[in-house]
Amino acid sequence: MKGFTKVKKISAYQVLDVIFPVALHYGIMLLTAMLTGNDLDAAAQTTLAALAAFPLLWRLYKKEPRSKGSYTFRSLWVLPFLGMAGNLLFSFLLRAIHLTEHFSNAFQEALFQSDLLIQVIGIGIFVPFVEEVIFRGLVYGKLRRRFSWWAAAAVSAGFFAFYHGNVIQIVYAFPMGLLLAWAYERWGCLLAPVLIHVGANLLGILETVRNA
Repeated sequence: MKGFTKVKKISAYQVLDVIFPVALHYGIMLLTAMLTGNDLDAAAQTTLAALAAFPLLWRLYKKEPRSKGSYTFRSLWVLPFLGMAGNLLFSFLLRAIHLTEHFSNAFQEALFQSDLLIQVIGIGIFVPFVEEVIFRGLVYGKLRRRFSWWAAAAVSAGFFAFYHGNVIQIVYAFPMGLLLAWAYERWGCLLAPVLIHVGANLLGILETVRNA
């Protein structure tokens, strides 16, 4: 991710180019919900939408110019634990400001009421991978070629946060989005933010099971 031009003007077409992957996935999510109705729970619908969107999103991602990251797989092992630490820290901050007492987190709670296998494979692993293709691989990557790291990270984290749809998840997902953008920049490979995201989600599933 190094060596990109710091600031460039962005046209209306380029704005649409940034938004398109997010809109594509959102449209597929809505279509999945309409077609499946009450036949599938929230986690299964979310996973199915990710599966349906993945081929298109991956094709877009493979067309993106990317700088070659310098990393070893040995250097990546700590990243799932970094994601877990981020989950704990950002969740603690939500409780500290009493946000969970005033706003609903119903959709997120519904995700963790599904079959455990779907939670782990879908919400824990595959959905984070697809979201990283969208928000770091495509949105952040497109922005980073035109803007500074901070600007690209903040805007992509904003997209990531508001995409999660409620106040609690927005407040949680924005700093998490900054962490994920930093990892993508630092390691120069999509696997880095994927591992962090997977670690954070798997810990969320584990905590839900433990508290059930």
